[in-house]
Amino acid sequence: MTLTALLNLPILIIKRTTAATLDPFGNANRTEANVATVGELQQIRRDEPGDENETSDTRWLLILPAGTNIATGDGIIADGLTYEMVGDPWKARNPRTQIVSHIEATLRRVAGDEDTA
Repeated sequence: MTLTALLNLPILIIKRTTAATLDPFGNANRTEANVATVGELQQIRRDEPGDENETSDTRWLLILPAGTNIATGDGIIADGLTYEMVGDPWKARNPRTQIVSHIEATLRRVAGDEDTA
């Protein structure tokens, strides 16, 4: 079975771009468009800071098919929850074949006790 066959979780990438138009304060407007794809999402770290009541802070590994267009400023929606990118995505390349097999990205989700799936 190939890696691509294992990527079966529906994912929406929130593509965020800067528009050519300006808001009333002279700042560039931001636009968002959702792009559907599939991937795999795995938790890699979780924390509940002791001084922040019921706030949770989790890190996730997102695996996407090779060639997926994703950038640092994008967001992700999976299983009804929203995540934000942390750092740049990585095109995982096999040095022997020089072929990109998949894309890996780190995501972060911060939620409070009122935020449930």
